[in-house]
Amino acid sequence: MQRDHLHAVLDQSAALDDAHYRQLILDQLDRIVQSEHFRNSKRYPAFLRFITEETLAGRSDSLKERTLGISVFGRSADYDTNADPVVRVSAGEVRKRIAQYYQSAEHTRELRFALPRGSYVPRFSQPGTSPPLEEDELPTAQGEAHSVVAEHPSFHDSGELPGMSNGLVSLDEPAGSADGVQGRARPINGWSRSVAAVAIVLLVGGILLSQRSLRQGIFPLSEVGSFWDRVLTSPEPSLIVLGVHSFSDDGIDISPLSHASLPQTQQTLLSSMTRSDMIALKDVISYGEITDLLARHAHAFRTQGAADTTLEQLRRGPVVLIGGFNNAWTKRFSMRLRYRLVTVNNSINLIQDSEHPAMQWTLDTSQNALSNSRDFGIVSCFFDPEIEQYVVIAAGIGMNGTEAAAEYASNEKILRQWFKAAHLGKKNNVEFVIATDVIEGKHGPPHVIATETW
Repeated sequence: MQRDHLHAVLDQSAALDDAHYRQLILDQLDRIVQSEHFRNSKRYPAFLRFITEETLAGRSDSLKERTLGISVFGRSADYDTNADPVVRVSAGEVRKRIAQYYQSAEHTRELRFALPRGSYVPRFSQPGTSPPLEEDELPTAQGEAHSVVAEHPSFHDSGELPGMSNGLVSLDEPAGSADGVQGRARPINGWSRSVAAVAIVLLVGGILLSQRSLRQGIFPLSEVGSFWDRVLTSPEPSLIVLGVHSFSDDGIDISPLSHASLPQTQQTLLSSMTRSDMIALKDVISYGEITDLLARHAHAFRTQGAADTTLEQLRRGPVVLIGGFNNAWTKRFSMRLRYRLVTVNNSINLIQDSEHPAMQWTLDTSQNALSNSRDFGIVSCFFDPEIEQYVVIAAGIGMNGTEAAAEYASNEKILRQWFKAAHLGKKNNVEFVIATDVIEGKHGPPHVIATETW
């Protein structure tokens, strides 16, 4: 809404109606930012409130990436938008959370907010409508996008609120540029070409299906039950973080350490390939189980090793952690859960009930590799307040535990049956402890032995 247009409207007899609609928008804004999807965050409510209030004030032309980075997130005037994608990441997360808000039946009769992809100018429409994503709202090669906000005088005829004028927003960088490109996968040392090729095929298929859904204004919906719903309905690609094994010159496993904390020694290319970022075959199998599920539901993903992953990267979309004690991020996030991964010393790893510390599940790693044993793992999906994203964990004490955990997490039939019987209500977080019998190095079917929901 331009200032001169607003002034003209206020001189008309319809001034009260125009002010009334603006107040409706502000009231709906309060409902959204106070909902469960926004209230646990400081960043996303502030972003949505700022762009809404600026649009109502007639300053939508100023809603560009650099301006938002400075005004909302306190960045300096010369900050590098490529190196710091905080605005693009936040816009994608706000877009996702708005979509989640309106998925609830209780909000279907409320005034609707939308944030078109490639734009930072919000749209508003009457209850019961869902503004489609038009072709000209999608980012162009020059990083520009049209954000069409109603200019029609009739709210009931157009489905849009009166007094909102069209605007063209020029983004400083194309949406999803740099590290934010959907589906971009970073290679991990030690992968064979065949495994990488399979991952790329799955990835490309997931991207194409996801882009088609986004162009139609819909998101792929899960049939798996509440465990995966929050991940699969996200418009942002998931980041799959694989546990890796790295070894010191003395052969000591230093997997939990990040590359930045490792001693910078002069090593040969051969020693680097044989000592760093090694992935267990069973973890690759687990990765295949998870990516197969994501591809079936047209959800895009990226892949990285745990040692190369940063906290900022984890904040850009849902996170899937594969691997237990070889994945530093799994250990970090599990410490906030009831059932957590604990290292007693270099040879004893276990799963512990934090509410009843005496309750522990452990694996004797000193026994013969082909002897019969019982491995344990955790399967969880929960909202993490530190990164403000949903996190899925499939991790075991040993390799068989991780494989069994991934098998359970990707079993759609079992998950549907469990959630149907659980009657969780509005609980969005769940964690299982699973056990699997290992015979001659091969695991059997996973069994749930403990559960926590919150």
